[in-house]
Amino acid sequence: MNRVNSLKKFLVMLSYTIILCYMKSQLSRKCLIGVRLVILATNIPSEIADAFKSRTFSLHIKGSAGTGKTTLALELGKQFMDGAVIYLSTRVNPEKFYKLFPWCESWICRENILDVKSNIFPRGKEETLFEYVDRPSFFRSLYWRVVEAGVERITVILDGLESLKYNVKIPENDYSIECDILEMAEKLNANVIFISETGGESKLDYFVDGIVRLEREFIDGQLLRKLYIEKIRGRRIENSVYLFTLKDGRFTCFEKGVQTYPATAEFPKVENKEGKISTLIPELDNVLKGGFNRGSLNIFDVGDKVGVEHAYFLTPMFFNFIRQGYPVFSMPSKGIYSTDLLRYIPQSVIGKEIFDLLKRYFHVLRPSSFSPRIADSYGNYFFEGIDPDGELNRLKQIITGVLNETQSDTPIVSIASDTMEHIYGSKYLLKTVQAWIDQIKQLNGVIIIFQFRHKPLKLLTHLASSYFKVENMYGNLIFYGQSPKTKLYVVGLDISNKYVQTRLTPIE
Repeated sequence: MNRVNSLKKFLVMLSYTIILCYMKSQLSRKCLIGVRLVILATNIPSEIADAFKSRTFSLHIKGSAGTGKTTLALELGKQFMDGAVIYLSTRVNPEKFYKLFPWCESWICRENILDVKSNIFPRGKEETLFEYVDRPSFFRSLYWRVVEAGVERITVILDGLESLKYNVKIPENDYSIECDILEMAEKLNANVIFISETGGESKLDYFVDGIVRLEREFIDGQLLRKLYIEKIRGRRIENSVYLFTLKDGRFTCFEKGVQTYPATAEFPKVENKEGKISTLIPELDNVLKGGFNRGSLNIFDVGDKVGVEHAYFLTPMFFNFIRQGYPVFSMPSKGIYSTDLLRYIPQSVIGKEIFDLLKRYFHVLRPSSFSPRIADSYGNYFFEGIDPDGELNRLKQIITGVLNETQSDTPIVSIASDTMEHIYGSKYLLKTVQAWIDQIKQLNGVIIIFQFRHKPLKLLTHLASSYFKVENMYGNLIFYGQSPKTKLYVVGLDISNKYVQTRLTPIE
């Protein structure tokens, strides 16, 4: 018997050594340093940004009122301004302009904010003189205003073509004034941005170098903003649709792609509020008023186009649970391995301490047909699906044992519905999940269910403390709450300081 026990101990130590070596060797590979997450944000789509690097680029921004056309034009002027910007509008004077766009006050001078509406009343002292009575006088005034700016390159933003034409008494289907402005821009090496309220095709589209259309729609009552690139002359359009937000009065679009952790990044430490367990995602904590409640059911409804990416932005959350001493019992979706957690931990914090934490606090629930990788051979518990009640009792014993060993009072149990269905079948899926929920609640546990469009499980949503949706929209991971109701958020990775954090940027 002693010889058998010694052999078992030797094999356990050997397995752990192999696992440790395997993980370290894998961590040296580039593929495990990064995380597949949508890039958080950039001000301007790359196709438009590249186009504005050339001189005399002309852009037509169109869309209905309130879609963000003026904000986009000003963002372009700020980002690619190596000279000056002249802003013409029939809607605002300088004082009103600075109230609407306070971030422009430091770089657009008052003299270049031109109120071009015809006015029978005397202009106020704060209004820049820009007098004209007809089309020729308007054009001459604009021409000399550009020349007198005295810079090598200038951007002219003409906001409200329809109103301008009305004031100059030019028919809407007469595009002579736009052609004159484009010719002037060519001679003076200026960029031109036209802003109009039309959403459809116009004759101006044939004259300009680029066309951008802004739209907004509502998804389950939440606002979604979209930018369509319809034309960039002489350039290939890699992505024709971008999501964007007007948060804080700025135009911020979301690039499609991936973002990796920097080598020196670390996760921040978060103190839990009383009775709450922080998710390590600030915006989600705000929605949950501090974090998850003990004994709560939390459902994440995962869209068809999301795939395994549903787990990526939650990894810091799981890692935070582990670091604070809360055991995590994860039944992951198909194709996700327990060692995948290491992909999303910064390389700078990887070490024996992390492996010990994972070994002690991270436990994986698998179907018996699962064939683990060599580095996945620890922390796995297998379920056959033949005796649901017996396996649930076994799970309770496992959780209770780990709680006693770690001296913790709260287990975190994450369940992927596709794996649960694989083990127990679709017929008994709802009944089995409900039984698990009842027993885990008795253990004061936090239950997180990833629901993959299983109609039977939708009956559980009214019982959930929180119910969220995760969707893939135009290449971006979108997160929003049904209960509690939230805005639409774009999921991204913030690496702006020494910490690595999943961030949820609201679409406003």
